[in-house]
Amino acid sequence: MPTPDLSYAVTLPPAAAIAYLEGKGYAIGFSWLDVWQDAHAKAFTAAGVMKIDILSDLKSGLVSALQSGWTRQDFIQQLTPLLQRKGWWGAHAQTDPETGEMFGKGLTPRRLATIFDTNMQAAYMAGRYKAFLANVADRPYWMYVAIMDRRTRPAHAAMNGRVFRHDDPIWDTCFPPNGFRCRCSVRALDSDGLKSSGIDLSSSQGRLSDIQVPTSRKPGAPVATVTRFEVAPKKYFAPDPGWNYNPGKVALRPFVPPPLDDLPRTFAPGMALPDLPVPTRVAADRVLASGLPPEDYARSFLAVFGAALDKSVVFEDVTGAPVVIDQALFQDGAGNWKADKRGRGPYLAILADTIKAPDEIWLRWEESRARAGSWLLKRRYLKTFEIIERGQKVYGISAFELGNNGWSGSTVFHADANSEAKRQAYLNAQRDGFLLYRNR
Repeated sequence: MPTPDLSYAVTLPPAAAIAYLEGKGYAIGFSWLDVWQDAHAKAFTAAGVMKIDILSDLKSGLVSALQSGWTRQDFIQQLTPLLQRKGWWGAHAQTDPETGEMFGKGLTPRRLATIFDTNMQAAYMAGRYKAFLANVADRPYWMYVAIMDRRTRPAHAAMNGRVFRHDDPIWDTCFPPNGFRCRCSVRALDSDGLKSSGIDLSSSQGRLSDIQVPTSRKPGAPVATVTRFEVAPKKYFAPDPGWNYNPGKVALRPFVPPPLDDLPRTFAPGMALPDLPVPTRVAADRVLASGLPPEDYARSFLAVFGAALDKSVVFEDVTGAPVVIDQALFQDGAGNWKADKRGRGPYLAILADTIKAPDEIWLRWEESRARAGSWLLKRRYLKTFEIIERGQKVYGISAFELGNNGWSGSTVFHADANSEAKRQAYLNAQRDGFLLYRNR
């Protein structure tokens, strides 16, 4: 039976796999249990890596591997000198040289190999899942394919060649990868392909059950729920703990509001935020004069995107998300202008760069002020500017809300306070929730 050659597949630049990796935000966790199961489909993490810039280096390296066709060894060779320069190389724990506080685990060739294999397989399979969904009308049957060699786990080998409909519940929890170093895949078949294979169509109906399994071999290890499939009487297949989800399906699913919130929180309460990126320097003449009509300030912002007061534009941001740029950003619910509220008007032309070239993008759920119990998914673009010749720092914030028509802007402003420390503190208060993007 044909099997996919993953070593060849990951040398190709598959757009869907790249989009899957690039679309991930960041989650910090000292243990692999801190970021659990389907949170991995939305957030990039590596157990013990407590620094966002190191996570960003790892993620960028994986994207480059997909784009350039790096092998596992290429990935390790490319990342090793960078991690050595930043003090993250070696099996020892990472410590703060001033306080002695341990803040992470070191990285080694073995760990980088695991990071490469795990993320490449997940990205590859998430891309295949998305492509399969787009073609279910022609190829509604999906075959589980294991690489049949001495390294294959017996339970995975027992699934090889089994065919289920695309909408069978088994794919919710058993779509590969189903564990660390899992090399299994899925193949889509049409009716003729199913017939020519000579394989009967399987169903998971009445053969799925949830069980509790320990997350490690250590005594007293916490347990996790996994869904097992009865391959034969009293013989079962189940994903490893932490793999009881479908990466592609979860990645396509929108975040859900509290109390069912599956939006990972990047930094635990009390954890120190990383330093803000170096401010972007802008010429003083980009700051407009005070006292202009609010419409003029709005026009200066909209013009950066090719929009106008009577013309909206859909702009694709650095993460590939389409956001609507229109005059509603500078009007209240009654249509009154707020483009110069709290003195932000002169800065609007440069604040457009908070969306075009942000330092960070954050997501978080916020309860609606108008309707108690109703939640809004907010997207915040943050950027720090330094006005040349003035020595002035400006902290820009652009907020968008997810609605039925996509991401609509709600406001653009700069942190306004009577001291530099308070302005920076205000911006840091916006850096809460899920860090979706950070400029390296």
